[in-house]
Amino acid sequence: MNTVTVRAVMVGVLIAVWAWAADVARLHVSLWAGVIALGCYFAAGGGTSGLQKTVVAALSGVLWVLLAHAVRVAIGGGGVVAALILGATACALVLQARLPFLSFTAAAFGGAGVALGLGVDTVNEAIRAGVALAVGAVLGFAADRLAGMVGARRA
Repeated sequence: MNTVTVRAVMVGVLIAVWAWAADVARLHVSLWAGVIALGCYFAAGGGTSGLQKTVVAALSGVLWVLLAHAVRVAIGGGGVVAALILGATACALVLQARLPFLSFTAAAFGGAGVALGLGVDTVNEAIRAGVALAVGAVLGFAADRLAGMVGARRA
């Protein structure tokens, strides 16, 4: 098997184990959120750098959504206000890329999308979303490492 095939098998096995463990342990962690972070990890190029970029940027997206919700609650308003706040949040997600450690904009939007999809509006919910995102990125990293170990063993 080539490296890509081994990596694909490892990703499949790790996702299956995570889904099974989350079900057995009754963890309230979103599997789909982790899959988004897993994709972001590979889009970032993998490795330690990809893991760092993905986790930091995705968590920032969750925090921006939490902040946007707090602002909306504080000032009130209807749909127009919510739309303007969401637009400002998207603007912030792009502008934060000026900072090198927050430069992976795709993961920032992925984290924000997860937070919006999960309806994050409390710190506890943000932590839950952040854990799911971090686990997904770590699964990608683990799949890469395991694929490398299997490839080295074959050689």
